[in-house]
Amino acid sequence: MKKLILFLIVLAAIVEGCKKYPDGPWLSLRTAKGRLYGTHTLTKYTVNGVDSLSLYEDSLSTSFNFYLGSYNGTEVCNMQGLRKDGLGSDLAWYWTLEDHNKSLLVTWAGGDLPGFRCTGPFGAGRCPEWQILKLYHDDIIMQTTYNGKQYLIELTGD
Repeated sequence: MKKLILFLIVLAAIVEGCKKYPDGPWLSLRTAKGRLYGTHTLTKYTVNGVDSLSLYEDSLSTSFNFYLGSYNGTEVCNMQGLRKDGLGSDLAWYWTLEDHNKSLLVTWAGGDLPGFRCTGPFGAGRCPEWQILKLYHDDIIMQTTYNGKQYLIELTGD
């Protein structure tokens, strides 16, 4: 019995140590891309720990749609929709997963609407590398440092 308890404690320690994301699942049958794919809503946006979601909503849509694009199989995130003021916004990323799926690297970013706005690491020509902190299908948390400021976003699946 003591050997069984010791075995279970060791097994639990190993499994906990193998977690890919600090706040993510220890085991998932879905790939990292499979958990990213789909439409998500930005529910939290902080800059240096300060809630800045309202500032973000002044510039861009809170809708993030991750999918495999038809152009050369490029991974795409389209952030298209209405801003808080009712005007449209359109920002698209090409992205790839890096560092054993622990980070999301934006390889290209651009928008095509007149009067295009941006904020922090979101905008045309801005290609941050996001550290993935949590990656469930319905809950994604990522952070990056851009221009000396730390940005944290939380996305909730629709």
